[in-house]
Amino acid sequence: MVDKKALETKIKEQSEKSWDNKSIVSWFKKLTKDGISKKAINPAKIIANKQQILDRIQRRGEECEFLSHS
Repeated sequence: MVDKKALETKIKEQSEKSWDNKSIVSWFKKLTKDGISKKAINPAKIIANKQQILDRIQRRGEECEFLSHS
């Protein structure tokens, strides 16, 4: 079940966020040109940095969503 309050809070946060358009567009152009990096990552390093990795994935997802509405 969807937590409406949490969703409303997230929507409000995103609408008030200051977006760095130039760097987001630059990152996206590089991604579409070069694709996703194929570098190997040590599993222990992933586990040790799990929260930072998840935060970065969340941020990139939000940036893609921002671009889709620009």
